[in-house]
Amino acid sequence: MNDFSPAQKPGMLMPVLIGGSAMTVTSIVPVLNLINCACCAGIMGAAVLGVWFYKKSFPPDMSFTVGHGAAVGALSGVVGGILTSILQFLILGFGSSDFTFQLERQLDEAFSDAQMQATDPAAVDAARDIVMQLAAQPMLLFLIGLLFALVMYVGFGALGGVIGGNIFKT
Repeated sequence: MNDFSPAQKPGMLMPVLIGGSAMTVTSIVPVLNLINCACCAGIMGAAVLGVWFYKKSFPPDMSFTVGHGAAVGALSGVVGGILTSILQFLILGFGSSDFTFQLERQLDEAFSDAQMQATDPAAVDAARDIVMQLAAQPMLLFLIGLLFALVMYVGFGALGGVIGGNIFKT
């Protein structure tokens, strides 16, 4: 009978939370968020940070693969996308009537300019109606933003995780 138990992989929770929180910071903090203009470098760098924390928790005799890095990066992207979306929703005050008024005013100005340049004014009017209906529903705007954030953060987080996995693999 074998008395040896197979080595357990360390938990991903803390590295994923650290990576996701770092993604949120690099996306929310003014000036620091400009790093994401370079192919989402802040998001990928935060994923590499999460991978580094995960690799530190591995026993020396256990191999660390690129797949481990990709998993940590993608899961960090889920956390980062959700946290960033919630904070942006709260900071911008999507639910306030002032935000809705300002958004509708800016959209109205944009559609007025488009109406003057359009070859088909009926199409501009139809688009205006659809967009104004969306603007009147802040929760729907939040959900659309959350979906977009999840796609971007998970994708670039996984890419950063692959890069980190290649850096730290054993």
